[in-house]
Amino acid sequence: MPPQWSLVFTSKKHRFKLKTDKLGDCTARNTGKQTQGLTMTSSGPTCESRDVNTDAQTSTATAEPRRIIILFGPTLFLSAFLLFWFEPMLGKMMLPFLGGAASVWITCLLFFQLMLLAGYGYAHVLERYAGVRRQIVVHTVLLVIAFLFLPVHFLAQPDARASAHPSAWLLWQLIKTVGLPFTVVSTTAPLLQNWLSKMRGGAGRDPYSLYAISNAGSLIALVAYPLFIEPRIGVRTQTWYWLAGYGALTLMVFAASWRVWNSAGALYANAGRSQTTITEVAGAPNWRLRLFWLAAALVPSALMLAVTNHILLNLASVPFLWIIPLAVYLVTFMVAFGRRIHGSPALLSRIAPIILLLLFPFVTMSRGVEARYMWYLLAVHIVILLTGALLCHTALAARRPPPWHLTEFYFWLALGGAVGGAFTAVIAPFVFQSVVEYPLLVATIAFFRSDRDPHTKINGADLILPAALGFVVVGASTLMRWASVDITTDLRTTIAIDAVIILIAYLFRHRTFRFGVAMAILVMTYRSLLPQFYGSSEFVFTARNFFGIKGVKFDIANNSRRLLHGDTLHGLESLDSDLVGQPFSYYHETGPVGDVMKMLGERNDQHIGVVGLGTGSMAGWTAPHRRITFFDIDPQVYEIARNFFTFLPHCGKNCDVEIGDGRLSIERARDGEFDLLMLDAFNSDSIPAHLVSREAIRMYLTKLKPHGMLMFHVSNRYMDVEGLVSAVVTDAGLESLVRHDYEQQVPLKARSHYVVAARSAEALGSLEHDENWVKVNKPDRIRAWTDDYSNMLQILRWQ
Repeated sequence: MPPQWSLVFTSKKHRFKLKTDKLGDCTARNTGKQTQGLTMTSSGPTCESRDVNTDAQTSTATAEPRRIIILFGPTLFLSAFLLFWFEPMLGKMMLPFLGGAASVWITCLLFFQLMLLAGYGYAHVLERYAGVRRQIVVHTVLLVIAFLFLPVHFLAQPDARASAHPSAWLLWQLIKTVGLPFTVVSTTAPLLQNWLSKMRGGAGRDPYSLYAISNAGSLIALVAYPLFIEPRIGVRTQTWYWLAGYGALTLMVFAASWRVWNSAGALYANAGRSQTTITEVAGAPNWRLRLFWLAAALVPSALMLAVTNHILLNLASVPFLWIIPLAVYLVTFMVAFGRRIHGSPALLSRIAPIILLLLFPFVTMSRGVEARYMWYLLAVHIVILLTGALLCHTALAARRPPPWHLTEFYFWLALGGAVGGAFTAVIAPFVFQSVVEYPLLVATIAFFRSDRDPHTKINGADLILPAALGFVVVGASTLMRWASVDITTDLRTTIAIDAVIILIAYLFRHRTFRFGVAMAILVMTYRSLLPQFYGSSEFVFTARNFFGIKGVKFDIANNSRRLLHGDTLHGLESLDSDLVGQPFSYYHETGPVGDVMKMLGERNDQHIGVVGLGTGSMAGWTAPHRRITFFDIDPQVYEIARNFFTFLPHCGKNCDVEIGDGRLSIERARDGEFDLLMLDAFNSDSIPAHLVSREAIRMYLTKLKPHGMLMFHVSNRYMDVEGLVSAVVTDAGLESLVRHDYEQQVPLKARSHYVVAARSAEALGSLEHDENWVKVNKPDRIRAWTDDYSNMLQILRWQ
């Protein structure tokens, strides 16, 4: 049962006694005794006292909170809405700077969490050292200063530091450009809730309920952005609308501040000392409780980012899929801290073992799936996140302090969120070669279940029995490999063995620590053993950085090496002595690339630019009269191409590699330099919108020779890249053709789709008369993108 507290306030005329029930609701009664003093015992939720001596006072106390909530509620809602409108808008503005990598969003989330920490820390320092009226003055000054940084715009361009240390570079750009406005808006929730708790007339009865209102604003903003804001409003215009919203928020905060200034009770109206007195009487939270707040905030924050990473790297790198985990994360806050819809820690503790045991095997797998199964697996990971975040956040809500410790409570929550974000966004990519942080975090979820008997001590069996279960899993795995059981086809055997293991673990559910250890062992043993059943042990090299996870895999069946980025093939090379160095996969001589290279063969002194290095397969098309320059933003890809594939070494001086954003690198080239610019950066990854904008096409054309061509690799499982490219090239008035190559009878060849475009039909040469190439038609439903406008949902494949 959550802790209860009672408060006795005595004056010369009346004595009042308050006591919370298990949900934190308050009851008050006038004992009628005339004594003096203040006594309190506290370890849980919050209440406030009301003088019920007269009917008039009761009526006033009832009406006052309603008027205050009408003012404070919309203010908190708007502040949260602006924050979570700001997040995807800012992420969209920053994506072009680092090649559209999904990690840009993860780093932006880390920035948001760091700024929340700064904002909550600022609110706590104000509360500790300044009275309410001085807090209002300081915050008013910051609100006004923040206007100097608006509307948002970024002037910096990526340099060598951006490629070497992209996370640090991106964080610094965000902090110096928008750090102050975001921090100031983020302080609205803790400051106003804290002020509300100190107002006369019973207005501060339950400031934590406003936390749910704030999270509702956040959730609505996240849903509204991809559905309504992004498709209709360009990003530059959005910054002006956001500025208008910030102005409205400033006025609303001024109105709330004026109400607080006039209504703050005498106990809190003056600086510092009053708060210190209350803290001394009530007793500050101990360090054990503070560390619990930190851990219970850290795990769901890190888990939310880990689920996002796992989805983008192992399922589908679909833009704005990252909004779904963040939205679920916010919903759990609403449920945990809501008054009407309230999550019960006891009920969740009973349900969580079933969900975790049924779904944890999916966490331990790191394989890509076909597009038709992607949405089902996405749902599995979202349910795991929902379960873990609800457990942690309801545990936090049950242990929230009285209102006079509100700002400290929010500070520890923000600190946990920032540490969790830093772990996933900064530390994990450098420590782990795959998304190991995801199963690690899932393994900790079960420890946040509430005990039936909180006084139960840990004993030896709580460690020995889970360890024995781990040996059972290892033994079962060894037996299955000995019997040559294929877990992807022999589902009956696989499910039967899993069911036995799950039932044994379920027997441990009555002891929280024992079950938590068992879950941790299951997750880690499955994670280490499952790859042996589906071939991941054939990877000869893996690497991970800001731009994702890369792996070089040896394919025994075809005697070849393949480069995978997440689950996407980025080229391969045969190891047969007579085939080494020949371009295969998407670059085969019988495919679209072969057609274009043969057509260009008649021209002298050719220079080809390729955005996207991969294995360097295009280097297989070099010739004495043909030079190729590759542009790639990821330094690790260059190291892999040079050390594990032979295309670049064999190419020698005929090939150059420039590390950096493709568009910015091409922009630095001389006008009229290239015979062909090939954009190969869209294959099942997040679309770098800035590479296919109207402005980008105009710039590419200036870098082409008079009869030069643009070539776009538009193969993609999740997005209609062909429709997008068709819209932008027809918008530019270019002659364009498309070829869909489905032929896969040739060994090591992959199906591919390409669009070529040029200023005139003559520049397309023999392709114009090739029956495999057909004219591009302008799509009806897709609007050409610009640097200011893009709409990912419009090109998303839903089937």
